[in-house]
Amino acid sequence: MIRRLRAGVDSLAIRVSLMLAAALLPIGVIAIAQTTALIRENKSQSEDNLLALTSEAAAAEEAFMRTAFGSAQAIAAMAPDLSALSEEDCHAVMSRFVARDRNFSFAGFVNAQGLTVCSSTQERQSVRDQGLWEAMRKDPRPRATVNVSGPSSQASVVIVSYPVLDEDGRFEGYAAVSLPHMRLFRRLEELSAERPVDLVTFNSDGQPLSAENGMNDLEQRLPEGRDLQSFVGQPQYAFTAETAGGDRRVFAYVPIVPDLVYGLGSWDADELGLSWNRVTTILPLMFPVMMWLACLLVVYIAIQRQVIIPTRNLRARMLMFMRSRRISAPQRQTRPAAEFREMDETWERMAESILHDEAELEDALHDKTVLLREVHHRVKNNLQLIASILNMKIRKARTKDAKVALRDVQSRVMGLATVHRNLYETSLQGRVRADELVRSIASNVLAAGRVESTRMDVSEYYEPLVLYPDQAVPLSLIVSEALGNALKYAGSAEGEKARISIHLALEETGEGVLRVSNSCGPVPVTDTEDMDGSGLGSQLITAFTSQLEGRTALDDGEDHYSLTLHFPVEEFKDEG
Repeated sequence: MIRRLRAGVDSLAIRVSLMLAAALLPIGVIAIAQTTALIRENKSQSEDNLLALTSEAAAAEEAFMRTAFGSAQAIAAMAPDLSALSEEDCHAVMSRFVARDRNFSFAGFVNAQGLTVCSSTQERQSVRDQGLWEAMRKDPRPRATVNVSGPSSQASVVIVSYPVLDEDGRFEGYAAVSLPHMRLFRRLEELSAERPVDLVTFNSDGQPLSAENGMNDLEQRLPEGRDLQSFVGQPQYAFTAETAGGDRRVFAYVPIVPDLVYGLGSWDADELGLSWNRVTTILPLMFPVMMWLACLLVVYIAIQRQVIIPTRNLRARMLMFMRSRRISAPQRQTRPAAEFREMDETWERMAESILHDEAELEDALHDKTVLLREVHHRVKNNLQLIASILNMKIRKARTKDAKVALRDVQSRVMGLATVHRNLYETSLQGRVRADELVRSIASNVLAAGRVESTRMDVSEYYEPLVLYPDQAVPLSLIVSEALGNALKYAGSAEGEKARISIHLALEETGEGVLRVSNSCGPVPVTDTEDMDGSGLGSQLITAFTSQLEGRTALDDGEDHYSLTLHFPVEEFKDEG
């Protein structure tokens, strides 16, 4: 009798309720303690989150200032070359510089005597009476200063300057560019409600450069007892303080251009919800207690009245998960069973683990793609830097052979840079549009060879073709070498133009074909820098053809010469 009663009474709800109450009690105590700590930390965390909004609000200013410093540095680097030009030529160079970038109102070079010897304005001007020249002479370093009456535009400008020193470190002058205030900062109505009410920018000397709400009464809007100089050199941070005018505001300080330009954004503390009172403090503490009591009641009712999912419903949920990757809600029955409940809980944990693993795999794939594009981007930048260095060496080379050799190396480096540029710009996940790649390389080689339409006809034909990088790299180098040889030996009969043809297509057999041809005949004297050649180009073409597992055919006629490359195109696996 007693056994039957025990079997007929379902004690699972009572046992689970008691166990859950005992389990949730320490959790509730911990939750109260954590809530108290979170209340104290929430204010600080909210202030820190505003740093991102300040950085975003100052993004436009950062872009302008970085461009200005880069331009001033470039003019400073060209100072020795500019000093060798006449005043008219130097003025023309600076005028074109200002005309191309309308963000600048002035660009020029001031010598050590304080004279604008090379500027976008026609006349020479003396800036010895300005504090910037004296400061640069005593402490030559990059600066950003404000001049309410610019010497050229007579308007308020931000002057970005960069010193010019000789090999012994002596001051020779400085390069300067001017940014009008009206172009440097956005208007307040263009900022959303989440942006700072007031954004102040200042330089490394603590001098304010601009303020969204104007320069008037700026000191009243700054933190009481602190000047802008106290922020210079500090890492970005946020804090709440009283202004000199008596307002309680939240400030966020961020470097815009490290060591040069900084920004200080401020918000009204009450509007951001950073004012705390007793009600807002007690309610979060009561929430864990109410949740603990509610959990006990809900669990007791749920165990009593809800039905554990049977086997057939568990199978249906599995099928639903298999098709849609969604964990459906359990169905209800009259009588629960502990065995089915255990099975259901085990399956839910397994399904969540599968979803978690799949999400991690997707995140890892996305991170890998982003990292790969960043690698290609940086490789392209490094190769372009090498090409620029080679270009400087070409200009300084004294012998024709050295120039030819350096130009060949530069062409090959630019070919590799073009491949990596296409790799990080493409949306094909590690694939390259060969037609766009060959067109870009051909454009670079023709530009380097200074091909003019008046003396040479160039015909190009490209069909859409997608390759893996392992094939795109040797193909680009073959194009560079073959087109370089075609430019070198292209000739024509008297009275006719030389011809060069570039053809890229995909044959019906699935093979790619590249054909580079040029006309034959007397070559103009100006193009015969190295007619004998070293044979390196042919050797490289042979080596790269071997990498492509392709084959080449030469057609050496009386009036033309062509190189035809056939190579297999690797098939792409379905990424879906």
